Amino acid sequence: MSVVTRSLPDDLTVCKGIGVSPGIAIGPAYLYARVSFEVEERSIDPEDVQHEKDRFEQAIRKAERDLHKIIAVTREKLGEDSASIFEAQLLILRDEAVYPAILAYMEKHGCNAGYAVQTVMGKHRQMMEASDSEYLRERSNDLLDIQDRIIRHLRRGRILSAVEESSIIVAENLTAADIILFSRRGILGCAMDFGGPTSHVSIMARALGVPAIVSTHGATSQVSTGDMVILDGIRGELIVNPDEETLAAYRVKQERYARLMQEDKQLVGLVSETLDGHPVSLQANLELREELPLLKEYGAEGIGLFRTEMLLLMEGRAIMTEEEQAEQYLKVVEATRPYTTTFRILDLGGDKLLPMGHREHNPFLGWRGIRILLDKPELLIPQLRAILRASAVGPVRILLPMVTTLGEVRKLKAELETTKQALRDEGIGFDENVPLGVMVEVPSVALQADQFAREVDFFSIGTNDLTQYVLAVDRGNDLVAEIYNELHPAVLELIRMTTQAARDAGIPVSLCGELATNLRAVPVLLGLGVTSLSASPIYLPAIKRVVRAMKLTEGEALARRALRSSDPQEFRAYMDRWLEEHACGVTFFLEGSQA
Repeated sequence: MSVVTRSLPDDLTVCKGIGVSPGIAIGPAYLYARVSFEVEERSIDPEDVQHEKDRFEQAIRKAERDLHKIIAVTREKLGEDSASIFEAQLLILRDEAVYPAILAYMEKHGCNAGYAVQTVMGKHRQMMEASDSEYLRERSNDLLDIQDRIIRHLRRGRILSAVEESSIIVAENLTAADIILFSRRGILGCAMDFGGPTSHVSIMARALGVPAIVSTHGATSQVSTGDMVILDGIRGELIVNPDEETLAAYRVKQERYARLMQEDKQLVGLVSETLDGHPVSLQANLELREELPLLKEYGAEGIGLFRTEMLLLMEGRAIMTEEEQAEQYLKVVEATRPYTTTFRILDLGGDKLLPMGHREHNPFLGWRGIRILLDKPELLIPQLRAILRASAVGPVRILLPMVTTLGEVRKLKAELETTKQALRDEGIGFDENVPLGVMVEVPSVALQADQFAREVDFFSIGTNDLTQYVLAVDRGNDLVAEIYNELHPAVLELIRMTTQAARDAGIPVSLCGELATNLRAVPVLLGLGVTSLSASPIYLPAIKRVVRAMKLTEGEALARRALRSSDPQEFRAYMDRWLEEHACGVTFFLEGSQA
């Protein structure tokens, strides 16, 4: 099935964002202005402060009832893991850093409950919003949801419920609770001015199968309620009041996508191997427990990359204790077994928050990844202990981030052995043979891959950073983003060197960067010797479709061509034709993928 693409007319209003839940929705827009309350301070007589505290307690109880209802709906629709998002909100209502602090603020300042809620929770949100961590900035929206819920009950207000059925929600921002409630009204999709792929609302949209885009930076100013819109969750676009020709073309794409999704369901249970019998393991990249149900839904053979920093940097507080970490890891391993869970230990620095508040002029070339962990054993040792403890219930691998030298690996291995001995002395069980691997994301590791292969049990290639360092291009910088090309021959040559060294040493090599989701790249990567691909679960069926439609010998020929290529656009066009001939249907995904 080929897909004929069509350029959009120049006069169309197209809001570009990031697709976080694929799919195509066509229908009327509903411009949702989420009510946020601004509360003015009122002085309360000392004898009336207790009455104000009682009002606050009543509002907390009503908020708890709200969340219990949302939790029940979430469990029914998505299961226990997804409901944990709202269970966490429930705990925040009476958290020691929130509930007593609000009561104390009322007592000290003699003010109304609403103002105390707004002030105390506002300080927590400001700290999170000012963070360098995208994850923590997105979590601040959860706090705003809780704050508004409490204040609404203090005002005896109700949730806005006038959202039209079968509409596409356009909003500045939404919460996970909004998505759950809207899903009961049959919304077709949602577009948000803000947010990111790891926000709870994005996770909920993917789990519910609701097409969604975020970071449109202004869709709400371009759309009015009742406008006909097309939401393309694959390309990350919202098209406002399209002409008839565009509308007709997208209705065809919508039908084809629905058909492809039905076909993909049949692929989930099929073996992932090439036409000439070479198996290719397809695993998932995850960062939150709420995503665990997606493993089975999309046929993942385990977790190739679990980003622990997203799980451990919770609500702006310090890193979790060993016990808290062990509890979380055990749940992940239990949900993944008999397949393997690969835990990447804390990869802080760069664009992720440093819990010690350290700031740098050039964080991507600074104190990050394994460099921090070796300097901060108080971060490293509890995490190693927790992961080893989780290995007692299922297969686990440990992955080291941002490695640049052999010395770093050897120091880490020494720390790991010391940690194992401490657990043995304490009589705590663990798997004695937990494999240790390194991320190949710095050119020095790829160039010395033969030496690293003698030190570790596996390689995992992170093409996002590897490409950035090889080409000296920040892909988030609009001025140079066009130069960012993961299929550049220099990048591919380093991948080839890595796979060759792994093959010679007899260790497995996987690729967990976003390049794995670029269907043009899949045959090339297999031809270079990559034997396992790890990606967001939703992309795995399309990747499997490509794997099952090719021979490994074809991939090897394509890899040789890619290594010689001097024209990225010419090679892109060649791969589009190749995929159209070999992997019926997957060209649908190519419009939104990178060259």
